[in-house]
Amino acid sequence: MNICKCSSLTLLFAESWLDSRIYFSLRVGQMLQGIVGITLEELCIGSVCKHPVEDRRGLLLLGANASITSDVIKNLRDREVAELRIDSRDLASICVDGVSPIALTPEHERKERIAKATPVKDLLIDRHDESLSLVLSQELDENMLLARTHFDVMREQLMDNVLLGTDGMMEIANNYARCMVDDHDQTVGEVGAASASCDVDDRTVRMAVLGMAVATQMGLTGQQILELGLTALLHDIGFHLMGDAANKPVGLMNEAELWEYRKHPLVSVSCVSEVPHISEGIQLAMEQVHEQFDGSGYPRGVKAHRIHNYARILNVVDAYLQLIFPTNDRRGIIPHDALGVLLHQAGHGLFDPRVIKAFLYIESLYPLGSKVELATGETARVIRRPKKGFAQPVLLSAEGQRIDLGLGNATVVRPVCDPDVDQIRLSPEILGNVLWHPSHPRMKVG
Repeated sequence: MNICKCSSLTLLFAESWLDSRIYFSLRVGQMLQGIVGITLEELCIGSVCKHPVEDRRGLLLLGANASITSDVIKNLRDREVAELRIDSRDLASICVDGVSPIALTPEHERKERIAKATPVKDLLIDRHDESLSLVLSQELDENMLLARTHFDVMREQLMDNVLLGTDGMMEIANNYARCMVDDHDQTVGEVGAASASCDVDDRTVRMAVLGMAVATQMGLTGQQILELGLTALLHDIGFHLMGDAANKPVGLMNEAELWEYRKHPLVSVSCVSEVPHISEGIQLAMEQVHEQFDGSGYPRGVKAHRIHNYARILNVVDAYLQLIFPTNDRRGIIPHDALGVLLHQAGHGLFDPRVIKAFLYIESLYPLGSKVELATGETARVIRRPKKGFAQPVLLSAEGQRIDLGLGNATVVRPVCDPDVDQIRLSPEILGNVLWHPSHPRMKVG
């Protein structure tokens, strides 16, 4: 089973998309004057670009308000970047005189409309037989740095009681969506894996990326993928206005404190209620992320299909992240066992079964980024999902060797704790009897 597998028509489209000079983007906010193409040599040192600069594949190269220096140009040249896509409003200010840009606007807009209406699953590029990309890893790191900048700006605005807009959050969702189209497994494996630490910004980005991956598997379009990513990035912003009510670990809260804590989705929605382009659907999904499929969630206790589809997806992702990262009373659970907890609780109606099934497809039984022990005694990291089934992913050994379990040349003995992450395993007995709820993170065995 290879959920990145495209039809022959889609593969031809993907190849032409990468090889052509056509700018492709999932961006929702359209630039008023359009996108134009220039060469690296046409950049003017000492100028400032007011809008993001991207390469011909749509990967972010420079953020808004970046200065064009000799070091910047050298870095781009070292990365073998020859062509740039810029907002035409920057043309006069950042280019040397006499530039004749490549007019991309009509084709860009056509491709943008296709992306909005097309299931993103049909656009995924099959990289099952390829190695991981260092360039993509660098892009993912840059996206996280950009995300932190946008989160800082948003927090400052909220402290002044005015949220001016969410274009920065949409840019984050858009950047990660493009990375996911380019290489789904590497993007999910690097962004969604457990790590030694995870702050609020980091966790929110992980939630957005995993949520968009699940939505892709479920057949959502480009427009819906970006809306879901925006929902994830905004759903907890109410915490910034709640002070002490949001800082205490949930497991240590009394009933009064828990009551106040569970208001945070409503506070988050109030923060964006006057912001342009935040639809009622996105606001409803933000409010319902912590609602459970069986009606046991908050803030209103709605259930089943009364919960917005985006919220049902993000609810599962949020639960998974709660499990793989430590709480005040336990260490993080290894991803394989965390997935087992989700499957067990789904059997009791806690989660939408369609979402759980999609989540299993994007992660497999041995989730991307996690570690396993082989019959030889060596450990390896999961880097790609199986082509068939759920139990034979592609691994990368500690020595850098690629191991495709689907070829039958190795056998997994068990999932193991990552030595770089504070993790524990759950025994089969515990997995079969565990009692756990995302709203009450203290885990019990019944």
